Amino acid sequence: MDGQTTKGLRILLLIYAIYSALYGLLHVVSPELMKAKDPAIERVFGAAVLAFALGAGLAYFERVWKRVRIVVLVQVAWMILYTLTMAWGILGGGIAVEAWAPTIIGAILAILLSIFYIRERRIQAS
Repeated sequence: MDGQTTKGLRILLLIYAIYSALYGLLHVVSPELMKAKDPAIERVFGAAVLAFALGAGLAYFERVWKRVRIVVLVQVAWMILYTLTMAWGILGGGIAVEAWAPTIIGAILAILLSIFYIRERRIQAS
């Protein structure tokens, strides 16, 4: 592959960036819609999600694996931590049960990003 990222990884990053941008914007613009207990914290959370979306979007446009690798790894870590803390919050009663849908989407994205990261690393090593 001559150090270039695969099309599959780039498509996943684009999907992730779009989803995260929309999800983050909802939290920033309309925390009430998200059933936030504290709108200020919800807006800060949305801003953080937007920052991750920006990182994924920039990684989508970059084709060199060495420049994308760390961004993808950070996205993997974020989605794993996001999924765990969201599930914990829902099960503990601090987050509304309606949040299971984005939590499951987060788990799917965490798995896909992990798989693509490992696959890409193997491809680039050979």
